[in-house]
Amino acid sequence: MISVPKLVLIIALIVVVWFAMRWLNRGPSAIARRRRQPPPRAQRPGAIEDLVACRSCGAYVAAGARACGKPACPLPR
Repeated sequence: MISVPKLVLIIALIVVVWFAMRWLNRGPSAIARRRRQPPPRAQRPGAIEDLVACRSCGAYVAAGARACGKPACPLPR
């Protein structure tokens, strides 16, 4: 039969081994994360772009957007 002190010792050993494995496995991944640098904003897929107001209608559009179709639209087609 398993007594309470044995059960506590088993749980403590499991916790110690778990934390030791986490600590040992974090080394290479932490170094790799520090080496990697995020790409520039424009190259990331789904990157957030700043909006600019259209001079003709005042609507906010992305800076690289195409023309809206209005005659006075200053954006390129």
